[in-house]
Amino acid sequence: MKLRCPCGNRLYDNSDFQSHKAYLIAEQDEEDFVTVLGADSDLNWDAFEKYSRAIYQCERCGRLLILRDQDVLTFAPDTPERSAQVLRSVEGENWRRHLRGRWSNGKGEVWWGFGVEDEGFETQFQTWEEVASTYFEVFERLKSNNILRDCFLVKEGSTVHKWP
Repeated sequence: MKLRCPCGNRLYDNSDFQSHKAYLIAEQDEEDFVTVLGADSDLNWDAFEKYSRAIYQCERCGRLLILRDQDVLTFAPDTPERSAQVLRSVEGENWRRHLRGRWSNGKGEVWWGFGVEDEGFETQFQTWEEVASTYFEVFERLKSNNILRDCFLVKEGSTVHKWP
């Protein structure tokens, strides 16, 4: 999905774990949402989607863009410099990242993070060995800094490494 902020900037929603996107649950719906989940329940994504709205933040001007049905509502901050990354995880740079690596048909990619200082998306690999080397280098760094949530490395459709 592409959105255009009134300042002219384009916002893209083409992957997961974006630092400029969050979900808004109205306080009036909060009790209903919690009730649907139950005390010992796994997260119920159907309930989450029912009681939430997507919200984005323009990285240029700080505006919030909230999707309501087919409308996009915008809100501009009084002090854009103070509102930067307001939708970011409360963990900040300590947010535990995902790490993914893939090699298929002579092409490879390794990506991790998004919206944090230690992030990356690399695709210029010539060999499987380069993909694996980069993946395991990033794996060790993120794991030793306790900022790795999970990871996997796939070669030609087969998982060769998975953590945890």
